[in-house]
Amino acid sequence: MPRILAFSGSSSSTSINQQLVKAVVRHLDKDDVTLIDIRDYPLPQFSVDIEQAEGSPENAGRLKTLFDDHDAFIISSPEHNGSMPVIFKNMIDWLSRLEGTIFQDKPILLMSASPGQGGGKTNLNNLLSLVPWWGGKVVSHLSVGNFSDVFDGASGNFTDPELDGKARDAIGILKGAL
Repeated sequence: MPRILAFSGSSSSTSINQQLVKAVVRHLDKDDVTLIDIRDYPLPQFSVDIEQAEGSPENAGRLKTLFDDHDAFIISSPEHNGSMPVIFKNMIDWLSRLEGTIFQDKPILLMSASPGQGGGKTNLNNLLSLVPWWGGKVVSHLSVGNFSDVFDGASGNFTDPELDGKARDAIGILKGAL
């Protein structure tokens, strides 16, 4: 049975990108997906000096094991000033120092949500070009703008049937790539 690792690249406890991930994984059998919060794997700011003095942090190894043990990824990253959040980039920096490519040529559903109409598209486009360089195979992507207008936080569901259909289609593409 293929296993999918799902997470947001956000450091916020109220992240709409984490909410988006949770809403999308509802379209999967819960036994097929592992949902994590990267805040549970704190890492020091990447530094060659730290790496040389202390080696790789234990949490980098724990994340690498999770990445190794899963067959695909669902990732939603917020946009911070046109780019990815520091917590996400720092995780990538640490994982890049461990053996093998980060995403190991596994399929990825890449997403972004924002409170504004742009849907984090600037960062999403950046990630679409970077993820293959990190060894990932983006098979589908989804941008969600005006998040509070299309999502009900109380129920954790989309209020827009068209968006829910796009999420189902994206999941179908990801599952088809496994």
